[in-house]
Amino acid sequence: MRWGLPRERGRSSSGSRGQEEAGAGGRRGVGLGRYRELHRRSVEGPREFWGDIAKGFYWKTPCPGPFLQYNFDVTKGKVFIEWMKGATTNICYNVLDRNVYEKKIGDKVAFY
Repeated sequence: MRWGLPRERGRSSSGSRGQEEAGAGGRRGVGLGRYRELHRRSVEGPREFWGDIAKGFYWKTPCPGPFLQYNFDVTKGKVFIEWMKGATTNICYNVLDRNVYEKKIGDKVAFY
């Protein structure tokens, strides 16, 4: 299975993909090694990992209590997961407006 742009799109007049668009080796995104490292960090220290991710977002109301609480053990009570309980954000602002108005990258293609 092939992921990414159809063959006709994303090619220059010479028929080759640009370095900027495709990245090194013609691939996009993070490499497998980086993906594995991020996954490992998310499993071994979910509070720290997702806390770092959350720092990159605008928060209308920051998390007032514990960042993450959970119980997966039915012998210890109700099974639950609570992420950033009480925090509020504006996802549209985080994924669109910040990139257009603050980072000045509104002329860039965000997703193909």
